[in-house]
Amino acid sequence: MELDNLKSVWKDISTPQKNSEELSLLLKKNSHPILASAKKQIIVECLGFTAFLFCYFAMFDGETKPLATNLIIIAATLLQLFYGYKGFLLQSRFKSSTNLNDDLKSFTIQLKSYRFQVVLARLLFAVGLITFFTYHISFSEFKWWLLISIFAIFSVQLWLLYRLWTKRINKLEATLAEFKALIPHN
Repeated sequence: MELDNLKSVWKDISTPQKNSEELSLLLKKNSHPILASAKKQIIVECLGFTAFLFCYFAMFDGETKPLATNLIIIAATLLQLFYGYKGFLLQSRFKSSTNLNDDLKSFTIQLKSYRFQVVLARLLFAVGLITFFTYHISFSEFKWWLLISIFAIFSVQLWLLYRLWTKRINKLEATLAEFKALIPHN
């Protein structure tokens, strides 16, 4: 009996509704809160990776490492910058046409692809960073445990990055569902 009561209460909870003009305006202006937070994240990350790229050689003894190791860290960092810029363009260039429903579906598919690419790029950056910093190190038991801890931290960061993009995509899909609910069906 409690389950029926719970179902009844659940059905009676109203969700905030936006009309189609509000939804369209949010997406046309690129002012949707999900897009704004993603843009902030991408800009901060790009600034951080750019600063790292300019500082790593002198601050982290890049001059003592072989050319291949330096190229790995440079390529991994440039890959992060590329995907940061790609994400910024992806989100800032979204424009809705006359069929906002299809445009939002397409944009969600693009974000899912971008989510995979950005997580893969971050994984490659982690590998490049570990390769750079572990080059020519004699590993003691403590250093092995430290390396395992670093792998664990990078794994958690990758999972959090994936989860962050998944939440954003889910919120956009919820907006799409809300928008579809407002459109009269033929």
